[in-house]
Amino acid sequence: MRNDRPTRLHILSLLKKHGRMTSKQVGDIIGVTSMGARQHLTAMEKDDLVASEFVRQKAGRPALYFKLTEKADHYFPQQYGPLAMDILKGVESLEGRNTVEKVLEQRWIKLRQAYDTALNKTGTVPTNLKEKVEKLATIRDDDGYMSEMEEKDGELYITEHNCPIQTIAKEYNEVCQYELDLFQKLLNSKVVRVEHMINGERSCVYRVFKNSKPDYSSSKSSSKSGGKEKN
Repeated sequence: MRNDRPTRLHILSLLKKHGRMTSKQVGDIIGVTSMGARQHLTAMEKDDLVASEFVRQKAGRPALYFKLTEKADHYFPQQYGPLAMDILKGVESLEGRNTVEKVLEQRWIKLRQAYDTALNKTGTVPTNLKEKVEKLATIRDDDGYMSEMEEKDGELYITEHNCPIQTIAKEYNEVCQYELDLFQKLLNSKVVRVEHMINGERSCVYRVFKNSKPDYSSSKSSSKSGGKEKN
């Protein structure tokens, strides 16, 4: 992404976050006129990075919206890619599905250690749940998940607009449960995924409950110190 034009990358990021936008909406955010934004979007459409469609409005004429194409996905972090998938498939073929789950569990352990260290870094330790959620979202954003923390009606949410491991998650959805468990462990609070990319939704959205302890009732992970997780 860094080798492309900054304006184009900015527009791609906006469309990734918002799903679809008009040229006016894009222009208002990047600081150009609707016509200027339309020129960028039209050029990107010629490159097959965006597609356009007319959407009916409550009043007036249909509005022209732009959204990303599959080709645009290559502009966003895909940390593992086809090679990792081939490796996991090879492990499954040779050693069985259980061995793949053990590999994913090892990833869980390493992520928890790394995130726990980052959350409790000297001088920046969060003092309450909201600060923890905000910091975790920042850590995930640095890992390519395009994450942000939101507070809606007094509830805390982490929204992830990109999934660097989406290809793997579609085939081995255990990794999604491990990540949900990871959030609960780090935040010491119940977390529920309310939107999920592998179900066709635009983002992965997690609700963090302020006054509820972690819920591992549907967990695939074990308590990484031996034994099964208890509620």
